[in-house]
Amino acid sequence: MGYIKKAHRKILQILDNTSSLPNGWDKFVDKQAVYHNLIIKSAKNKCFCTNCKNYFISQKKINQEVKCPYCRNTYLIRRSNLKYQEFKDYLSILDKVNNTLVIRYFELKIVIDAIHERHTSVVEFAREMVADNRYGELYANERVSRCLQYVHIFHEIGDFINAKKWRQCTRCYSLIDYSIVFPNNIKNLLKDTDYKYSCIWDIAKHSTYIDLSQMLKEKKQIPIVEMLCKMKLYNLAQKANEFKNFGSFQKIFGVSKDYYEFMKKHNITYVQLKILKLLQEKNIRKIHYLEKYVSYGSNTTNLEEITEYISLNRFIKYSKMCQEKVDTYLYKDYLRFAKLLGFDLKNNKYAFPKNLREEHDKLSEQYKIQNKKIICDLIKKRGKELSLNKYQNKKFIIFPALSIESLKDESKQQNNCVRTYAEKYAAGTCDIYFMRDINKPKESLVTIEVKNNSVVQSRIKNNDDPSKKQLQFINKWEREVLKGVA
Repeated sequence: MGYIKKAHRKILQILDNTSSLPNGWDKFVDKQAVYHNLIIKSAKNKCFCTNCKNYFISQKKINQEVKCPYCRNTYLIRRSNLKYQEFKDYLSILDKVNNTLVIRYFELKIVIDAIHERHTSVVEFAREMVADNRYGELYANERVSRCLQYVHIFHEIGDFINAKKWRQCTRCYSLIDYSIVFPNNIKNLLKDTDYKYSCIWDIAKHSTYIDLSQMLKEKKQIPIVEMLCKMKLYNLAQKANEFKNFGSFQKIFGVSKDYYEFMKKHNITYVQLKILKLLQEKNIRKIHYLEKYVSYGSNTTNLEEITEYISLNRFIKYSKMCQEKVDTYLYKDYLRFAKLLGFDLKNNKYAFPKNLREEHDKLSEQYKIQNKKIICDLIKKRGKELSLNKYQNKKFIIFPALSIESLKDESKQQNNCVRTYAEKYAAGTCDIYFMRDINKPKESLVTIEVKNNSVVQSRIKNNDDPSKKQLQFINKWEREVLKGVA
């Protein structure tokens, strides 16, 4: 149990003794509870909706989803012999006491019993004082179990529970991050604060799960949050810290302005934007499908690497062939080996292996035997192809890496890791160029990586940034040679 500051003890006590729930809270809870229902299926395809209490007939199978024809909501189908089903959600309210913003956390629990009756309970279990530091300002009451590995919140008050007894939450990980935020009172609470133009209340209205605490602690992001909200990109506003570029729409979002109406219509998330950049297609169904293959932490790396070899449309086709059970890490590895070994990935015979693991292991063995010769030959071949992009003036010259030895030499001179790019360079997933002084062509000056005819990084020795003159020359080369714009 951690120490509770005197000022915070007073705030907790005031909330316990005088605070009431804001107007509209009950309606808000009922709205969230609607999502937690089932369709109970019995003999002869007879279905019962636990939300609207109506019966209908459906051919859909158990554990599939079906839309109720009466309330028009879509729910999971369960058998009529169901004994117990529990749903949980975290809700939150923003409050203000003694000029301190406080986030109050509630758990909504819904139980559907053996006779298919619904029982709803909402209890407050934590409070967070908004401060600059990320941890240490969160307090939990006795409803929260003291087990460090599993969070359980008691809804029934027994002899051992005092819901007004608070303790500092000292877990090594966060007790709660995302919650469904009550939106009605936020604008009024923030009107005389640094957040008065933040439009956080609009995000709460148009998004589902929000890390409200993090949003309130990132004051530097308020202008970006406001901009995204005014564009009605509410889910993207939650990831304002990811938008560091300013300028054109393309520069900020990575897609052309033609996609704006699509992005706004579907209120896309940051993960969906990352997929959209890879897919380059206004198709929300495909984006939802591909979200299944995004790993924890919004990591789209595997999908990004797959697109270096085949399109995402072809990947979707292969995924459906495999009944949506594709190990993306294994698959992108397989594609890499196939490309390096010279297989034609435009041919589905090679791009769509019937037994992924077996074919992956087979190609892996082939690659181990031949890799040194394969990489050397491919780098020489690519160096010749990219020599068309050679560029020079009276001061500098840029030319591609022509051999694996040249990559090793560049890496040694520059004290960088460009030698580890040999395989990617050989496979054609990136291009490596060297920039030198025209009078000292053997002495490393700037190492340049290019993807899709765009410079993605340029570094001098020890990974420092090039000088202004060097960058001007690189930019001119990129514009006139790589992009062909005179």
